[in-house]
Amino acid sequence: MIREAEEKDICHLAKLASLPEVWGGTEDELCEDFRELLGSSKNLVAVKELDGKIVAFANIRIRSEYVAGTTTSPVAYLEGIAVAKEYRRKGIAKELFEFCTGWAKKRGCTEFGSDCLIANEESYALHMALGFKEIERTVHFAKKL
Repeated sequence: MIREAEEKDICHLAKLASLPEVWGGTEDELCEDFRELLGSSKNLVAVKELDGKIVAFANIRIRSEYVAGTTTSPVAYLEGIAVAKEYRRKGIAKELFEFCTGWAKKRGCTEFGSDCLIANEESYALHMALGFKEIERTVHFAKKL
């Protein structure tokens, strides 16, 4: 079953999101982040539940600012998606994305944006499988002063 996340799901979401390949950070920090996300009408956190257990989530946000490669506004933006390791490669991410796409269309979006780190080959492959096309690559720099 895929549904919108609820307050009772926050700890489970934070645990999935704290995995290094997802968002990282502490579960306490992420619990607070999810509380804020669930309180905003511009965000959707969708969860996949199997046998009463949350095994995956996707977070999208409606963005009005420019999103690389898009020509319309607002744009739905995939902020994060996570599937517990033992449930990967079973079509769950695609199911979540389809649920999110329906939610975004109801809010007037005709385009979807997303990003991933260059080194995250698994995320890149997922984006390609979901029908995204690569728009650009960037390199970020920093220098201590």
